[in-house]
Amino acid sequence: MRNLFKNTGYKLYLKQQSGSKRISFSYIPNQDGSVRWFWNSGSKKPLFLKFYNITTIKGKLFAFVVHMIFFLCLQRLLFKKETLYYTSEENPLFDIMNDWAIFTGTQGPNNKAVLFADNCFFKIASTKNAKNLINKEYKIITYSGINTLYSAPSAYLINDCVLKLSDISNNGKRQKKFSEVHAKALHGIKEKHQNMIKISNWKHFDTLIENFSTIDDNRIPPNLTRKLKIILENIDKDEMIHLSFSHGDFTPWNCFVKDDTLGIYDWELASFEKPKGFDFFHFIIQNGILVQHIPWKEILVQIRKHNKITFNFDDNDLKKYLKFYLLTNVLYYLKLYSEQEQWHLQVHWLLKVWSEALNMYLTEIKTERELLIMDIFDYLYHEKYATLKFHDKEPENLPLNSDIDIVISCNDASKMALFLKQNSLVNRMKIVKKSFMYKIRLITHDLQILNLDLIYQLKWKSLEYMETNGMINHAEMNRYGVKISSPQDTAKYIYYFYTLNNSEIPDAYKNFVYENTSEKMRKSKTECITMMKRKRSNRGFLFLKNLCCYFKDFFSEKGFIITFSGVDGVGKSTVISEVSELIEKRYRRPVKVLRHRPSLLPILSVFTKGKEKAHQDIVNSLPRQGKNDHFFSSLLRFTYYYTDYIIGQFIIYLKYVLRGKIVLYDRYYFDFIADSKRSNIKLPEGITENGYHLLLKPKFNFFLYADPEKILDRKKELSYHSICDLTASYGRLFSKLEKKDPKIKYLSIENNDLDTTLSTIMNTITAAK
Repeated sequence: MRNLFKNTGYKLYLKQQSGSKRISFSYIPNQDGSVRWFWNSGSKKPLFLKFYNITTIKGKLFAFVVHMIFFLCLQRLLFKKETLYYTSEENPLFDIMNDWAIFTGTQGPNNKAVLFADNCFFKIASTKNAKNLINKEYKIITYSGINTLYSAPSAYLINDCVLKLSDISNNGKRQKKFSEVHAKALHGIKEKHQNMIKISNWKHFDTLIENFSTIDDNRIPPNLTRKLKIILENIDKDEMIHLSFSHGDFTPWNCFVKDDTLGIYDWELASFEKPKGFDFFHFIIQNGILVQHIPWKEILVQIRKHNKITFNFDDNDLKKYLKFYLLTNVLYYLKLYSEQEQWHLQVHWLLKVWSEALNMYLTEIKTERELLIMDIFDYLYHEKYATLKFHDKEPENLPLNSDIDIVISCNDASKMALFLKQNSLVNRMKIVKKSFMYKIRLITHDLQILNLDLIYQLKWKSLEYMETNGMINHAEMNRYGVKISSPQDTAKYIYYFYTLNNSEIPDAYKNFVYENTSEKMRKSKTECITMMKRKRSNRGFLFLKNLCCYFKDFFSEKGFIITFSGVDGVGKSTVISEVSELIEKRYRRPVKVLRHRPSLLPILSVFTKGKEKAHQDIVNSLPRQGKNDHFFSSLLRFTYYYTDYIIGQFIIYLKYVLRGKIVLYDRYYFDFIADSKRSNIKLPEGITENGYHLLLKPKFNFFLYADPEKILDRKKELSYHSICDLTASYGRLFSKLEKKDPKIKYLSIENNDLDTTLSTIMNTITAAK
């Protein structure tokens, strides 16, 4: 504060000096305790609001409260104060005992304070960079200030440290929403200067890239840096770029709308070498991040909407000039931030959104899943966490069927879940919140799956076996910016996990576990449980709480039912086996395969032949060989099996679905409708079809079919005409059911190629809401 006043014609002292006078300053601090705004405690007007962006509801409420405080003359009582002593030189900039206010500015190499006094603004430079900027602003305003499409303040350079600017905000309003007034002003700015050049001849861009290459700041998330390098490496230097004159910091807080004209402040970052549309993108993106606090996907919607009233870029040009805006802006500010000793919170907001925005230029190089993993670890870069059993490679090179286990606090897990929900790469997100973890399944727009476990308690059933705080504190950051649990904690975790679940430690981990754990720690399961029960977190009230949570967790995520239908020989068994494996690996869900029905009741022949003989006969006999053609005997057989479905469906639901398992039916009730002869039943189709209405509907139903010739090559159990008739019957049934209930999936798939069939099935399951 005292150094700032050197350029205003005053000197400040902590103690009274010869000839000094006493003055009291009131101030409002930043979050870190440093002074943000200060003013003469005797001021009768809250002039510091001249620096405040009063566009949001929160901002308007704050301004109203401040005005009421000053109206009631309570400012001396409610604001923090500091008493100092001053002496004045000849011709000071302002009367220190009158009404005035100072904004101390943003810390960094470009730091400038802004004084408002006598209805004028004074920019006061405190660094060499800042001096250059205010001199540049003076020249730019002289060049650009006269225009019918916008207005700029008049400027007077008092000395190389102080620039005086007229106040053009009177009777004007800051407006956070982009409008036609802003669009008109941008056209006025752009028309000042335009040219087309090859990127290879773009000196400003080359300078930014060169400066970027010199940055050595481990505060910058590493994947953001990697993304920039990949994009820069793939730029076509022979491509033409449209450059234009730009304000450089065109934002709501630097603009006032008055009489349908836009008044624009802060021209210090103006340039003749910014890509076309720079100011347009800057307004919407900075406003979205710093004022509206909205995610990138919503900012992009605003860009596309307002593009229509501004430059009306086509899709290709919009993507191109947005890319070069992001590159020029991010490269500039990364260099600037690397020179700042301390970062304010908003820097982290900006870096997060910029990194996500760059993803749209990397989808041909990286998959959406890979980019999402990069975003996740950049988000976590400044947080406290520890990954479990994570590879020591670039984080996005995680195998397709692998998941990410992260030990993290419950509060941070909740924040991370929100971050993931807002990420533009996430098409769908499934969160299962258990008492000890968030189980998250992310599905990208290209239908790839990423599973994460955000663990805040390490538990086996209802017992905690390791403390997460210690594991987080011991975590070590690897060369890719990922925090890995220490070898000792990882080994301990692996040992407990496999021992408590009655499993042998895999060979890949055995040596690692024995090298990083003591013999004293490696106890039997019984000894481990005894040790766990002694822990404070597993005793008394906490034990009862954990036990209740355990039973609640047991039913935290429901499963669903998938059915497969089709004639014999179409390849159902192979498909079911492959789908079962894929679901267990990618969905990380247990699978139960059932044949045809719940089987609560045995097959009828058990009552006449006995269980073993009846089942042996089924294995040895060909399908559809039954001779029953009597209505009443068929009705009795159907009633028996239908009872199995009616009662058994609830047993299956309680036993498997409610406990999170995926049930796969190899054939289902549809056989009674489309191929009742297979069950030795001959009834009108309407009877069996109406029976389906009373059943719980499986979520996914797949009918597999193929050319009769291919089926006959696999199995010769059915005739050519039977295959054709049954395929047509199943096809009509599935088409009819799909029309009746679009919420349930009834899909017919031609099973000519296994990979194509599996891809269709998994994409259908993945894409379902």
